[in-house]
Amino acid sequence: MVIAGFAIPSPGIAIGPGRGSTAHSQYHPLAAPSNPLLLIVPSIQLRAPIVPIEVDAHRVLTPPSDYHEVGWWDLSAKPGSVTGQTLLTGHTVHTGGGVMNELGNMRPGDLVQIKTRLGTVDYEATDVFVYTKAQLAEHANVLFDPQHGTNRLVLVTCTGWTGHDYTSNIIVFATPLGVRNTGAAKTKVPLPPIITPNKKPVTPPTSIAD
Repeated sequence: MVIAGFAIPSPGIAIGPGRGSTAHSQYHPLAAPSNPLLLIVPSIQLRAPIVPIEVDAHRVLTPPSDYHEVGWWDLSAKPGSVTGQTLLTGHTVHTGGGVMNELGNMRPGDLVQIKTRLGTVDYEATDVFVYTKAQLAEHANVLFDPQHGTNRLVLVTCTGWTGHDYTSNIIVFATPLGVRNTGAAKTKVPLPPIITPNKKPVTPPTSIAD
């Protein structure tokens, strides 16, 4: 799997409509940003451990060698952050068994959950789309940029197996809802800002390699 970068979707690319929204439930913010430990996507029966991964000297982000694990770029935003993008990637295996083989079956409105040591953060998928490698490469910095103004979850895997390589990538955007309350349901409330110290600029990856 090779991802040369990716971009915000153009109108008409996202797959919809959604399967339902969790926007009427009551949520509260995570106590503080926390490392992701487990990814859960009920609609595609995905439940996988998350491990940190790094960008190498060539700005390539390599998914975990274990096809059953999901990789979190350790310089991207942590769940519970107000700003930045939380970037998760995992393998698609053309013979089956890859952790993100079913990612393309997600729909806007689907629930995504990330478990941390401080609680489980719920997200709602907003966009599911496919880009070729050329389309992704053109806007790599936009989508990988950890300084994104509003927090967003980004899931990425490969697609378009030709018999010898992958031609495209599936990308899912998801908006954080927060930690689900156990009490009576109310309408969703905005997450209050979390004050964090200024950080040095981080150079985002330009590709993800299999």
